Amino acid sequence: MKRRPDMDRVGIIGYGHMGSMLTNGFLASGTLSPDEVVVASRSQESRDACAAAWPGIGIAASNRELARRCRLIILAVRPQETRGVLDEIVSVMDGDEHIVSLAAGISLGDLEGLFTGSVTRVVPTVTSAVGQGTTLVCHGRQVGMHDALRVEGLFSSIGNVVPVDEMNLPAATLLSSCGPGLLAAIVEELAGAAARASGLPPDRALVLATEMVAATAAYLRETGEAPRDLVEEVATSGGVTEVGVKGLRERLPGVFDGTVAAMLERYGAVGK
Repeated sequence: MKRRPDMDRVGIIGYGHMGSMLTNGFLASGTLSPDEVVVASRSQESRDACAAAWPGIGIAASNRELARRCRLIILAVRPQETRGVLDEIVSVMDGDEHIVSLAAGISLGDLEGLFTGSVTRVVPTVTSAVGQGTTLVCHGRQVGMHDALRVEGLFSSIGNVVPVDEMNLPAATLLSSCGPGLLAAIVEELAGAAARASGLPPDRALVLATEMVAATAAYLRETGEAPRDLVEEVATSGGVTEVGVKGLRERLPGVFDGTVAAMLERYGAVGK
C-alpha cells in the first residue's frame, strides 16, 4: 500500500493524559488543524471526548487504521504497552513512517529492533499543558534533517525543545519531566512546615509558597542570575534566610543524591 499525499497526517495513539495534552496543545496553538490529526484510543469514551472537543479531527477505529493514514505516528501509551502497539501496526506500514515514542525505559535500539525506519524518543512534561517547560528529543540514526525539524517544530508549540543524547536522557528526564512532581512535593512540604509553625492557614501558606516558586523561576530566567548569586543576595550575614540556607546545604545533598539514585534505578526498570 502506498500512502497518498493527502494522508500525510500526524497520528496520536493513546488519548490518556499525555495523548490528550499533546492533541490539545498542537491544535490550540494552531500548529496543526483538526484535519491534519488522527487519534486512536482503546476507549470509546476517549474517542468521543476527542471528537467532541475538536470537530473535524480524524478518529481511527484501530491503531492499524491510524498507521495506514499517517506518516508521523506518536505513541502516547504506557511504556509496558509500547512494544505491543508497535508490533500491532508495523505490518501495515510502508517503512517510510516516522515513529515517535514517549515511553521511558525503551531505547532507540529497542524501537529500531521493532521498526527499521525512523524513530525518535520524546519526553514531554506535564507543564506543557500550559505551554511551559522543556520537551526532550532524541533522534535515531535513520531520522533525516527534515523529519527531525518537523518533530522539533511540532513539540516547540507546547514549550521549549532540547535535543539530548540518549545516554543523558535519564538524568535530563528527572529534571524536565519528573522535576515538576519533585518541586510540587517540596512546595507542599515547605508550605506545610510554615503553617505548622505559625497561625498561617495551610491554604494561604500554599498560595504564598506557590507564588514564590513561580516568581523565583521568572527572576532567574529574566535576569540570568545563577541560583547561588540569588542566595547571596537574599541570605545576608546573620539574617533569617542564612540560617535556613545553611540547614538546607547541610542536609539536601545527601537527600537529593539518594533520591536521584533511586529514580535512575527505577528508570532503568520501566518498560522492561
